[in-house]
Amino acid sequence: MAGTNRLAPILATALLMLCLNAGLLSGQETAKVREQVERLGMGDDDFRIVASLAETPQLSVRVLTDELHPVKNVRILASEKDLGAEHILWCIRALRYLTGGKDFCGKTAHTFGNSELERDRKYWLYFRHKTCISFFAMWPSRGSEYIAPEDAQNEIIKKWKDWFEKDGLSFDYRPLHNPKPEDWAW
Repeated sequence: MAGTNRLAPILATALLMLCLNAGLLSGQETAKVREQVERLGMGDDDFRIVASLAETPQLSVRVLTDELHPVKNVRILASEKDLGAEHILWCIRALRYLTGGKDFCGKTAHTFGNSELERDRKYWLYFRHKTCISFFAMWPSRGSEYIAPEDAQNEIIKKWKDWFEKDGLSFDYRPLHNPKPEDWAW
């Protein structure tokens, strides 16, 4: 009995150290994921970053959903880059990838005009979901990215955040395996 009493403080200290180390590792892991998410769309190897985020999908999806906000662009051509907008588009791509292809769409009050830009934008944004529009869509052969009107962006962002709050902690994360680009990147 006397030996057990001497072991109790040692075991309690060891358990406390394990808990503290787990919290420290969790904090370090969160910082690493945040740093990776911040680099998305900034000219690094985005595919490699997304693959790395797949190692901790639940944490990565939480950080990614926190990062979302509307972008002002209507279209981004392949020849021009807006790193702020590209960052958000890569966050959406990463969310699609990490959740096995989950995607949300939104409604818009925007009236698409008759210009070639507006006709193409409408066509590509409705291409995937048909009755509501994607946050963004790419015209693959031209590398043009069309971005939803702000009201639809806000609705889609809200859907991602609501989904994570409701189902994100219990979701069975199965990142896409060898996906086609149209499954997540366009």
